[in-house]
Amino acid sequence: MTTVPDATDASDATGPTVEGTESEPFPQPSEGGSLRLPLSPTGADRVRPVTIGAVVVAAGVLAVSTAGGFWPVLLATLALSLVLAWSWPVLGGSHTPQLTTVVLLVAAPAIIFTALSDDLRWTAAAVALGIVLSFMGQLVRKTGREGLVLTLLASFGGLVPMASATLAVASADVPRGRAYLVVTMCAAATAVVADLLVRKRRLAPFLGLVALVAAIAGAVIAGLFFDEIGGWAAVGVAAGAGSLSWSWRRVFSLQPAMLGVRGQVAAGVGSVLMLGVMVHIFTVVS
Repeated sequence: MTTVPDATDASDATGPTVEGTESEPFPQPSEGGSLRLPLSPTGADRVRPVTIGAVVVAAGVLAVSTAGGFWPVLLATLALSLVLAWSWPVLGGSHTPQLTTVVLLVAAPAIIFTALSDDLRWTAAAVALGIVLSFMGQLVRKTGREGLVLTLLASFGGLVPMASATLAVASADVPRGRAYLVVTMCAAATAVVADLLVRKRRLAPFLGLVALVAAIAGAVIAGLFFDEIGGWAAVGVAAGAGSLSWSWRRVFSLQPAMLGVRGQVAAGVGSVLMLGVMVHIFTVVS
């Protein structure tokens, strides 16, 4: 009599599969401590050097660009947005990463250049253009509709950091805004201390606090070089920037794409571009 293999055993032999592609299981990493997919919370707690490097480089580029005024900040932000467009679809889980990359590459300059308008009246329209392009891209795809919702969400998610960064570009038109941008970038760069300590099990529950304290320390030191920013204002923008940037990277730490370079680049650059809203808020209200 022929026996039917147990479903659990079959699953263990082939590994987890991607939804909609049951015949193509995830490749299993070799033994000897390598991660298995999907990532476990414990296995994902490892230092991501590419992500850390991306954060430091992106924050440094934006901070240094403020020395030249508005246009260098705009061009630096555009360059980082194009890097995000290249790397984000993998981290976002798009089933058509090449198509999603094209959509984001077209949307990025359209969104960033709306900062040329003082009131940012065209920013929402540029984001809407990116959303429309995301839907149109799915209409012309020839691979079916597997993962349609996830792919659309990946496209929309890539537009968010770009729109947030545009707010920082608009703020860079005034000296106070550029000062806040430098302080915010220093907070983001110093918050990576928490990323370096993820392997310390005893510190795991306190990593958010570590990122917060490190960000505040970096921002306060940077704020000493600017008369436009008071001490408490530096603490406030650092608290928001450090928490937001670290939380962004932490949310994506379990994504399988974090095993590769593009995923780590997207997590790092995205966590910096997302801070544009913090720069704009403090520039306006202070």
